[in-house]
Amino acid sequence: MPKVRANGIDFYYERHGKGDPLILICGFTNHVGMWEKILPKLSDFFEVIVFDNRGAGRTDAPPPPYSIEGLADDVIALMDALDIQKSFFAGFSMGSLIVQSIGHRYGERIHKGVLIAPFSVLPSTALMQAHSISKLFQAGVEPALALETILPWIYSNNYLSDPKRVEKTITAMVESPYPQSPEGYQGQLEAISKCDLTDQLEHIETPLLILAGEEDLYIPFSDIKLMKNRLPQATLKGIPNIGHMPHIEAEDVVVEGIHAFCTR
Repeated sequence: MPKVRANGIDFYYERHGKGDPLILICGFTNHVGMWEKILPKLSDFFEVIVFDNRGAGRTDAPPPPYSIEGLADDVIALMDALDIQKSFFAGFSMGSLIVQSIGHRYGERIHKGVLIAPFSVLPSTALMQAHSISKLFQAGVEPALALETILPWIYSNNYLSDPKRVEKTITAMVESPYPQSPEGYQGQLEAISKCDLTDQLEHIETPLLILAGEEDLYIPFSDIKLMKNRLPQATLKGIPNIGHMPHIEAEDVVVEGIHAFCTR
């Protein structure tokens, strides 16, 4: 499997399709498998680069501390290692923070960015939920039960109304082929816990598209509207009846949004 050395660690990455580069940036705890529904569709239009962030998947997980700025530096180093001067970006949740940081600090490296279920600062409710999950694992609670408590935060009522789909989702989480290490989890949790880009938003000149579920409990849609108003060049597309996982629940909307925005 392809790995490349960048910013002092080994990154797992994949390249799919042909065309202008589009870098997809994973969310908190996620590995490249999170993109499995939309990756084949996007690679019809772009050369799509996916990779595992520091601390997740098949990328190295050095001990904390981690920061969003450091994770953004990782992406720039990865681009340099892969000889990519400038790219389109799409980032999910924590990945949206990384895209924002790149837009603010490395504006010359980004054409346009798509922020999927984004935030500029993690709400206290979501922060408490993330720390509670960590405590459940530390207390030795059965993984399936601990992970089940996450679902109402990130999926819509419609998605969770199907018991078989819920069971399949929990099983996939429990049986992840690339479980996150404790060091990786704590490092990424620290990064999102300490990050607040609110005051930087007005300085991000990169054109941005925000794709957000209107039924998101993790990041309320009202917070996302406030975030949009602070960004000089942002367009917001709300997705009705969808939670924090639009790339899972509304993959066609996400693909069409990325394609239309990045190619017009």
